[in-house]
Amino acid sequence: MIVKDVFQYVSPFGFLGKLADFIFLKNYMKNFLVERNKVIKEYAESGKWKKVLEKKLL
Repeated sequence: MIVKDVFQYVSPFGFLGKLADFIFLKNYMKNFLVERNKVIKEYAESGKWKKVLEKKLL
């Protein structure tokens, strides 16, 4: 199975927001999603996902 993230955002503050995107926000969000996907993959490929569901059912 292939999962595809679609992530859209708009920074506030006009030019300053675009400058923040260019300097650090775009790279930060990319790294955030990469790390998040590593955790999701780890849970999906191991038995850890069962523990998460058990907690939700209690």
